[in-house]
Amino acid sequence: MEDVNAHPNTQALLDAWRRLSLGATATVGGPTTEDYPDLVGRLFVLNHVGDRDYCFRRVGYAMERLFGRQLVEHNFLSLWSEPDRRLVSAALVVAASDRGPALIRARGETLTGRRVDLEFALAPLLGGEGVPRRFLGLCQSMTGEDLLHGRPLRRLQAIALYPPAPNLDPAIRLVSSR
Repeated sequence: MEDVNAHPNTQALLDAWRRLSLGATATVGGPTTEDYPDLVGRLFVLNHVGDRDYCFRRVGYAMERLFGRQLVEHNFLSLWSEPDRRLVSAALVVAASDRGPALIRARGETLTGRRVDLEFALAPLLGGEGVPRRFLGLCQSMTGEDLLHGRPLRRLQAIALYPPAPNLDPAIRLVSSR
């Protein structure tokens, strides 16, 4: 993912994902959940179970409150408007194949037309040589959820998608000698 001005919670999640994917262990004096009290309730885990089927495995309480229902065992793509499902699915496929996080900016809307801007971070959980099947996700509100007046979101609309940053390490090195 290119440098994007992400929410501090999103940046904290992406930084933690990078440390863990590099094999780093917890460091003394590093950030803790107390530094980001609103983050844990916004986390979720997706499991890729089939073509265009990314099932919620775990969902934080703040995200379920935002959507007004339990999301475990539901398809993540079902939250999105029909035209955006292919885009979001493609972002997940690219994140898995490139083994890097993707970011999605979205707009959520209630039945009464109230809107909130959201940011989704989707980081593949790297655990082996194959293509990752699980993702750690974050649903971060960019505008105040109080604008919704307690009404749940009924659909999401993708505004911008940021795929993982390309690997800039050259695969081939050219050496010349005289």
